[in-house]
Amino acid sequence: MMKCCICSFLLLAAPLWAEDFTLANGSVLKDAEVLRQTTDSLQIRHAGGIEKFSYTELGADLQQKYDLTPEAVETRRQAAEEEAAQKRRAKEQAAAEKQRRLKEDQAARELALENAGKYARYISGAEVTQLCSGLLSVEARAAEFLAAEWNRREALRMQLELDAKRFSAEVDALRADFEEERRELSALRSELSDKRAQVQEKNAALKRKNEEIAALRAQVAQLNKALGRAEAENTQTTGTVVIDRPVYVPTYVPTYVGPPRSRPCPPRPPHRPARPAAPRPRPVQVSPGARPASSAHTLPRR
Repeated sequence: MMKCCICSFLLLAAPLWAEDFTLANGSVLKDAEVLRQTTDSLQIRHAGGIEKFSYTELGADLQQKYDLTPEAVETRRQAAEEEAAQKRRAKEQAAAEKQRRLKEDQAARELALENAGKYARYISGAEVTQLCSGLLSVEARAAEFLAAEWNRREALRMQLELDAKRFSAEVDALRADFEEERRELSALRSELSDKRAQVQEKNAALKRKNEEIAALRAQVAQLNKALGRAEAENTQTTGTVVIDRPVYVPTYVPTYVGPPRSRPCPPRPPHRPARPAAPRPRPVQVSPGARPASSAHTLPRR
């Protein structure tokens, strides 16, 4: 019974499509199965293992079945060789085309360099402006001056005397204009410096005047206080002299002369109304020849 079970297991394990292959030498491969087919061989798994057999080792029936006859194999071999030859020729043509293009580029570069050495390369002011536009801004006249200077040097390099003279004249004319503008700018700067010195002197004089005015105002304030005390004492005594309050006359303050201030002027203090004057005492009549009574608060008439 055990033997029957083993036989049934082997029958189930073997593939259903396995068959026997007969080789050209007459040997038979039991339970053979084709795993892989190439252009001229078969890889077969059979009861003895896995082997690779060339088309010459297969029988006629296997060659017909798997299209591995000598004629078919030779045809495929020739086609593969032709395809490989075509690929090789295409690769060689691509390499030759690449070399040809490199040679043409090298020849064009050498020709360009040769032409650049033979012919002068002149530029214009517009080209100078375009070249400098990415970094800085150049005025039109400055660009023309740079272009003329470049063209002059290029003409000298190429030993073109007429062009060199023409560009030298342009450079000299533009340089003369620049020198004139430079002198005018220097004169304006000198004048501005003189004006600034004058403004500084006037500011210093104005400062001195303001200090003098402040000192005079302080003296006037002291005199006003002294006269006010004298008036108060004079009302209590009799005398022949009447002391009048001095009238304050505002002094002239010169206006500020100089550059505009960076900050606004401070606001002026509010106007204060004048203090009402005390009643003026009536003068005392003194007979001619009589001497007025002496008083410590009487002042001689001016």
